[in-house]
This record gives sequence, structure tokens and C-alpha cells, in this order.
Amino acid sequence: MKISETDLRLGFWRLHGDTLFPETALIADTSKQNFSIYPRKYYVDALRSCRRCHRPFIFFAKEQRYWFETLRFFVDADCVHCPDCRRESRTVQRRLRRYSDLFAKNEPSRKELMFLVDDGTYLLAHGVLKNLSNLGSVKNRAMKDISEYPGIACLAEAIKAARHVQSEA
Repeated sequence: MKISETDLRLGFWRLHGDTLFPETALIADTSKQNFSIYPRKYYVDALRSCRRCHRPFIFFAKEQRYWFETLRFFVDADCVHCPDCRRESRTVQRRLRRYSDLFAKNEPSRKELMFLVDDGTYLLAHGVLKNLSNLGSVKNRAMKDISEYPGIACLAEAIKAARHVQSEA
């Protein structure tokens, strides 16, 4: 079924400024949508620019259908990050949750301590962790219990670099 670009734009208010690919349009099942006033009549591939990395990406019609009919996201929700940045954000959240849980443990296992070191290094590099004394305590605990683990050197180097940046600020 061919739907005109005008009808697609009239079918959902947020599409007014997007580059659309009308040949990809799918008719929406509004009975499965979560909306307060206006449902989405159609889903259509739309060209977007990622808010984080500014690269262009396509928010695919099939992906929109999944978001709004299966996951039941509110229909005014918008995809503002590219797939790579969304994946990275989920990774950061998952590692931060694990880091927090493991940091609170009194007696982490060797494997858990390795995760703690690696997650601390990763999260520091991504600007999520700022408390260098907490990271230093992770490094010291790891040096005591798993001194042979190479990840400790990476964490130590990351802490050193972060301290240098802080001292210059």
C-alpha cells in the first residue's frame, strides 16, 4: 500500500521535519499503542541525527512498530540516539549496576573482583565514575587479593590519568 508523504506527515505530528522514506510505510495498529490524545497512524523509516555522536541513522518503521505496539512505549517517545549509542548506554548502565553491587560486597570472589576492576576502568574511561578514592580502594583490594590480574595495571593507569586531568583543571 502506497501512502503519500503528506499523509504520513499528517499521521503523526513529530514527522514534520524528518527525511522520510514513504515506500517503507507500515499502517499502525492503534489498538496496541499507548497514547493520550493522538495515536500514530503509520510508521515510516525516518532519517535522524544522533544527539550524542551526531551521526545520521534511520529509525526504521519495523523498529517503531516494535517500540509502540510490542514494548508499548508512549507514542510520543522518540528515538534520539543511534543504535551504537543506545547499545553503549545500555552497556554503561549494566556495568554501573554490577560495579555498584560488587563494590558494596564485603568479600567478593576473585572473579567478581576482576569484574569490579574492569568495570571501574571502563566506567572511569566513560566519565561515569568520578570518585577516584573509591577506585583507588578497588585497586588496592585487587592488588592484595588478585595481584597477578593484568586489569589492575589498566585501572591504576586510568586513575593516574584522571588525577592528572583533575590537577590541571
